[in-house]
Amino acid sequence: MMEWVLGILGSVGVAFVTAQITTRQHLQKLREERKFDYSVGAAIEHLLSNPNYKKRSLKKIKHHSQGFSDDDELRQALVRAGAVSFGGEGEEEMWGLIKRNMEDIK
Repeated sequence: MMEWVLGILGSVGVAFVTAQITTRQHLQKLREERKFDYSVGAAIEHLLSNPNYKKRSLKKIKHHSQGFSDDDELRQALVRAGAVSFGGEGEEEMWGLIKRNMEDIK
């Protein structure tokens, strides 16, 4: 009987330790992903906060923000950073921070 109880306690202990290790690994992965997301948002906000430019073209932002697999991924990062799209001259897609371009948002 005692061996049976010790076996159950041992199994529960191993399961608990395994769950703790898995949880720590998962949290570390989430922290790394969020750190990257935060860094991307901070870089975009810094680029769009330049006092000389209230808006930037998607082409120029893309030039300064290498590493996005496509334009839509970059657009999603821009929106997460607090930017909105504006029509530019011709076909050029312009982006600016909402907080700096309130007068142009209709």
